[in-house]
Amino acid sequence: MGRLAEYVACLAKLMGSEAHVHLLKVRKGSAVPEIIVDQTAEPKVRQRLSLVNTPDAPDDIQSNWSKVNALLRDDGASAILRVKGGAKILEFPGCKTPLSEEVLVHEPGEIDGVVIRVGGKDASVPVWLEGENRQKLVCNATREMAKQLAKHLFEDPIRVTGNAKWRRTKERIWELVEFDIKSFSTLDQTPLNELITQLRAIDTDWSTMDDPQAELRRLRGA
Repeated sequence: MGRLAEYVACLAKLMGSEAHVHLLKVRKGSAVPEIIVDQTAEPKVRQRLSLVNTPDAPDDIQSNWSKVNALLRDDGASAILRVKGGAKILEFPGCKTPLSEEVLVHEPGEIDGVVIRVGGKDASVPVWLEGENRQKLVCNATREMAKQLAKHLFEDPIRVTGNAKWRRTKERIWELVEFDIKSFSTLDQTPLNELITQLRAIDTDWSTMDDPQAELRRLRGA
């Protein structure tokens, strides 16, 4: 029962719209859960599932797909999510997944997010950022840096730069392990349409030229 609950919980998070995703019953045989999605949420759920294992997949989608796959691998099984009596929607290779060795990589980097927590008494202070799709990013900073970051608690997103440690899991998924913040900057939240308006308002001679692209090539020495 507990294991089945783990599967169902991960599937519900993977599909999103959790209030509109329901466990209908568990069929006999290999404990096949039948899930029903409210009609109003079906397009959104299909869209989320179509993003799995694509470059556009948000972290929460890929993370929950990986959790289901890891559960299946531990249970020596694999699975397919399909429309009842119809087409396959998504595959979970589970135990069929070709695994690789875990790899740790240390490199300079930068991450964006909203400061949601600053705390600790040690010289290295834990700082939590909330990234895209509410992903929690656990970082560290000096006390002086933490004091500056605390001023941005729950404010606009910032960009931190520093030294990162990444782990490539056996499923070839990259996860952030540590991030030591060395500096940060606030991100401009000006809407795109306003930025375009500001650029168009800049007084230049380009609009008066017969062939501005030719002038640009001349300036570049082309």
